Amino acid sequence: MPKKKKVLYPVVFMIVLTAFFTLILAGINELSVKSIDKQENLKIQSKVLNSLGIEYKSDEDEIIETYREVIEEKEIDGKKYFIAVIDGSILGYAFTVEGAGLWGRIKGIVALDTNFEYIKGIDFISHSETPGLGGRIEEKWFIEQFRDIELDSEGALLIFRPSTGGNVDAISGATITSKAVLKIFNESIDEILKMKEEII
Repeated sequence: MPKKKKVLYPVVFMIVLTAFFTLILAGINELSVKSIDKQENLKIQSKVLNSLGIEYKSDEDEIIETYREVIEEKEIDGKKYFIAVIDGSILGYAFTVEGAGLWGRIKGIVALDTNFEYIKGIDFISHSETPGLGGRIEEKWFIEQFRDIELDSEGALLIFRPSTGGNVDAISGATITSKAVLKIFNESIDEILKMKEEII
């Protein structure tokens, strides 16, 4: 075999092989996009329901059905928010929140009552915090302690115990993440309260 062919053969072979596997990966990605989007929407829907204190079954179809029956999606200044309505009565409002954690962005939901006087609940959509430390923000005990916290006339808010006026506990060994969570929710609630008249 001439020297030129010896050099070209492996190059062409690698190009063909790379193109083949690229096409396979592109096909798999295309097939999985819808499934990924569905799971992401399902996760957000369950977090919205949980933050508002609305019970739902863990079955996918049940979550979707409950969400469709109870939640109305609205927008203000390009930001989506959620209204819980049962039998024509508004139960509360839920809003997405986002901010910097220790290792990345923390995305969550905060729900307020109809008069914006107290927090109905919170939940987390995604984060990159350390498993077993900051990652414990997803644990039920941490999330549930945010229920029914009264907002003062200044709009806030969340303070760690044992500080004066403390109303929530930090996660032991995850001080930075705990402080980040409070900062995210306090700042977000402050912004939400400024839009109160436009929402109600």
